[in-house]
Amino acid sequence: MKANTLLKVVSIIMIIVAALGIVLTLVVSILGGAVIGAMLESVGTGLAIGGGISLLLASGSVLHLVAGILGVQGKYKGCKVMGIIILVFAIISALTGISIYDNAGSIVLNVVTSLLLPVLYVWGAFKGPDE
Repeated sequence: MKANTLLKVVSIIMIIVAALGIVLTLVVSILGGAVIGAMLESVGTGLAIGGGISLLLASGSVLHLVAGILGVQGKYKGCKVMGIIILVFAIISALTGISIYDNAGSIVLNVVTSLLLPVLYVWGAFKGPDE
């Protein structure tokens, strides 16, 4: 069985973006936790808060990482489930962005960037293997 090229390419992009997201989330959360700790005069408490924040924020990146790995492996059933979950979260993110931004250009850019990879991923997952 031949692998789906669209799914593989999108999955590789998702893996790269997710890995960067995890690293950046951890760094920013730990630094933010240190700042909170300095304000609370307890660095340990701040780092604990930063660690909790990083777990919450990194969960989205971990979800994308798992979906990317499933896509590279060509596990279509898992890709369909993960793709729908990611697409639902992307739609929620796009709708949230619409309520935040006030000009049309920012809204369109937010919607396109939020939905592009998830839509392509779901399309590739439901397309199945190339013939």
